[in-house]
Amino acid sequence: MFDGKAFGEQMVEVVKSYVDEATAPLLKRIEAQDQEIAELKKRAPEKGDPGPAGRDGVDGQDGEAGAAGADGRDGVDGKDGADGAPGEAGAPGERGLDGKDGRDGVGVAGAVIDRGGNLILTLSDGSTRDLGRVEGKDGQNGERGPAGFSLRDFDTEFRHEDKVLVLKFSSEDTLETHEIFLPYVRDMGVWKEGTEYLEGDGVTWGGSFWTARKTTGGKPDEGDWRLAVKRGRDGKDFAGPQTKAPATVKI
Repeated sequence: MFDGKAFGEQMVEVVKSYVDEATAPLLKRIEAQDQEIAELKKRAPEKGDPGPAGRDGVDGQDGEAGAAGADGRDGVDGKDGADGAPGEAGAPGERGLDGKDGRDGVGVAGAVIDRGGNLILTLSDGSTRDLGRVEGKDGQNGERGPAGFSLRDFDTEFRHEDKVLVLKFSSEDTLETHEIFLPYVRDMGVWKEGTEYLEGDGVTWGGSFWTARKTTGGKPDEGDWRLAVKRGRDGKDFAGPQTKAPATVKI
């Protein structure tokens, strides 16, 4: 900020210094003349004969003009002053009026997507909001699965020796098989020691017919067998043809 007062004081000092410097020789000359006049006054005046009238003196030359003073430098803008200290806190204002009670808030009580794909919200006040159709982003493509099989690729094989049905599914470079054990009743004749019988095999032993409950090599009466047909009782010996008397017919 420009300070005019300070600038004026600086200019006065500059002019004063210049004037003092310019008038110093003249003041010295005046001071010397004053001293000469004082010396003359101390002497006793002697009255002499009047001298002839003197000639008019020649006009003196005009004095040289003083040099123009140098332009003053622009003043430097002053710095902003520091912030003043915070003022004291004002007195508390009067208590304001109590606000009116706000309306009860409304929350979401339920949400459902209808058959049309629209999201329906049920609010706590019983009202509903239809937010429009919900469409999710497309999912990523799944990995390619193995080649499928058709009925033309299907075949079966039955192994009688172990009662196994083999299911075969084949394609150009793949063959899949699945074995199924069939515990059906298979007549294996008379039971033989040292022979392994499969579940469902039937044998004759002790005059009865037995079926195996599971794969076993034990005797039919040791618990791994079930009695299917029990042996019948022996009949009476045949006594030969018998002749009976003819029955009497009454007329």
